[in-house]
Formats: sequence, structure tokens, C-alpha cells
Amino acid sequence: MIDFFKYRKLSYMASSFLIVMTILFIFFKGLNLGIDFKGGFNVEVRSDLSNQELNNIFSRIDTSREVIVKKEISSNVYSVRIESGIGDKLFLDSLRESVSTLINIEILMSEYIEPTFSSDLIQNAIYALLSSIFVIALYIWIRFDWQFAFAGILALLHDVFISIGFMSIFNIEFNLTMIAAILLIAGYSINDTIVLFDRLRTLSSEEDVKINLPSMINKSIILNLRRTILTSFTTILALICLVILAPVNLTEMPIVFIFGVLIGTYSSIFLGLPMIHALNYESVLKSRDS
Repeated sequence: MIDFFKYRKLSYMASSFLIVMTILFIFFKGLNLGIDFKGGFNVEVRSDLSNQELNNIFSRIDTSREVIVKKEISSNVYSVRIESGIGDKLFLDSLRESVSTLINIEILMSEYIEPTFSSDLIQNAIYALLSSIFVIALYIWIRFDWQFAFAGILALLHDVFISIGFMSIFNIEFNLTMIAAILLIAGYSINDTIVLFDRLRTLSSEEDVKINLPSMINKSIILNLRRTILTSFTTILALICLVILAPVNLTEMPIVFIFGVLIGTYSSIFLGLPMIHALNYESVLKSRDS
């Protein structure tokens, strides 16, 4: 039988390393903010040209603006992102006029997001994330002891923060879709953690069981290990299908979610329950038993 509890110090070191690396990447490299947060244009086109050829065409319209071109998998549809600048409304007209003269490019969709609107989106996204974490913490606190709530929120923040670091490392565009991915990761992570918490509480409430918290933690993990692995595996399979079949502007979301599922499974097993032991929950059990 695997003793998961004895690897807690190694997992603490691994998580600390990931957190430090995330801080360094976000500080020095930053996040690749999408037009949802920076403002700009999103144009979807159909063309048989290459990424570089399309990039050159759209860059020539206004050389001062950054242009990012992404191709949809197994398709000739491209998503073109153009940053905001001076004279945005006139630029959109000139863009449509310039592209309409080209026979090998067809505009399927075009939209413009104002920079002032994008700042409101950033604020609302932060509020949504913080309020969801607060509600989750309140729920765990009501259902379990404070040690469970504290450990669960730390594990959740760990998963969310490292997932953001993953986006920074691989230069994944951070937009409203990524905010949804982060909220999904938070929900998936805390769900898996709560299942383990509930198993531990059940084991510790049995009257004929000797109080030995490390042994209970290890048993809780082993009893739920099959469920945890199967749930994560089936979720990842579905996400892989999304990566292959999703439109170009949604491909990165399931990639981030796959990473979130993996890091969430890891934190539930190696961080959530061991942190309860570090918060001296064993003394609570012994006081109840006496």
C-alpha cells in the first residue's frame, strides 16, 4: 500500500518551486492579455494563405499595431487579433476596405472592443474570481472545521495561481475565456478536495477507530484513488476532443483546463489533506475523543 502522506514534504517543495517560478514568469514576462482586456479588433477570416502571409497583409494596413494570426485546426479559418490604437473606428473601415479588394481572403466576422470597456472587464473578472473563492471558503467552513476550509482554499489558490503561471510560460492569450477556465479549474479542484475531506471526516468520526491522523489521511486517499483517477482521466479525454475539434478561438481553453485538472488532482492528494495535519487537526480529534 502506497504511503502518500510520507511524500508531503516533497510535495510542499515541488509546489513552492512551481509558485516561485510562476511569480518570476508573471513578473518578468507578464501575461499575454487578449483584446478583451487590452482593447482591439478580432477578425475571423477564411483564406488559403499562410499565417505569415496574412500577418504581413494585416500589418501593412497599420504598421504601428501588433497583429496575431492563429489558424483553426484542420481548417482554412484564421483568427486575426489586432491591438487598439489611434483612430480605431477609421481603422476598422480601412481594414474592411483593404481586405475586400483581395480575392483570396473572406471576412467571416469582425468585432471591436474599446479599451475603456476592457478595463471594466478586468475589474469584473477579479470580482468574479474573489467572490467565488469566498463562497467556496464559506461553504467548507460551515460543512467542516476551519482546518478543512483553510487547507481547501490554499489548495484552490495553489491550483489557480499555477494555472495562470502556465498561461504565462506558454504565452497563452489571457482573455474572458481563460477567466471561465480558471473558474472551472477552481470548481473542479475544490470538488475533488471536498470528496477527500468528507472521507477523512467519516473515518475520524467512527467510534472504534484509534486516532491516528496520518493513517486516516493515507486511507482516505487510497479509498478515493480509483474514483479520482477515473474522473480525471475521463475529463481529460473529453478535453482532448475539444482541443482537436474546437474553433480556433477556443482551442487554448481546454488545454489550460487539462493542466488545471492535473494540478488539481495533485493538490487534492498531496496538499489538501496533508495541510490538515499541519494545522494540528489531530489535537481536535483527540479532544473530542476524550
